[in-house]
Amino acid sequence: MNEFIEEGWQGIFEHNQLGSFESLWNLQADWFEPPNQRRGGWSGVSRIQLPTPAGGEETLFLKRQENHTRKIWWHPVTGEPTFRGEARNLRLLNSSKIAAPKMVYYAEKRSPGGWQVILATRELHGYLPLDRLVQNWREQGWARFRTQRRRIIPQVADVVRKLHELRLVHNALHAKHVFVHEQSGAACLIDLEKMRRRITRHKAMLRDLDTFNRRTTAISRTDRLRFLLAYLQREKVDVEVRALWHQLTALEKRKTS
Repeated sequence: MNEFIEEGWQGIFEHNQLGSFESLWNLQADWFEPPNQRRGGWSGVSRIQLPTPAGGEETLFLKRQENHTRKIWWHPVTGEPTFRGEARNLRLLNSSKIAAPKMVYYAEKRSPGGWQVILATRELHGYLPLDRLVQNWREQGWARFRTQRRRIIPQVADVVRKLHELRLVHNALHAKHVFVHEQSGAACLIDLEKMRRRITRHKAMLRDLDTFNRRTTAISRTDRLRFLLAYLQREKVDVEVRALWHQLTALEKRKTS
């Protein structure tokens, strides 16, 4: 992918004098988080608000990177910009109806300093990272959030299952990479740079669920079981649920011992 712009967005960018790659690249905007300096380059994110021609406003996360590449099997020497892989994965999930940030712009160009790449996605309004919600549950008491937990956890399991049904593995399924709408409980996957397709759904499932299990130790045993039941679409514990529980427990012991 070399360039992409969602329908209707060129007019919004032009309305804000941001109708070219150069204008977006040179936009002066505060960093939402400190730029990441690695791989011989840098990568940073800004949160920007753009008035629309119709009088409304859109909020975007504008990601920019320079000479920030990774080696892949079809580019083993020069590599490719890391945002290119993320943009490819975003388009796949957006088109597959799997909840992920909506990409509105992607473009890349060569410069004397290496690749310059821009990726823009719409802000997830009303969403919080799952790890922050889990922290609230833990600090303020599990019982207080019983209804919220029962609404949210099955929807997290649902979006992860849909990903694996396409034999896709997130490869970094931490609670901070799952965003949840605090009111509706709808779940959304972010940070898709490492997402890959696996040979089988089972391989994708074990990789992600093992990571999720080990990285969400604050979640109660009851909620872990609730997640597995929803993921496997079971009403009660059966042979398959028990087998997966034991597999994940064994993987956790092996990797933490």
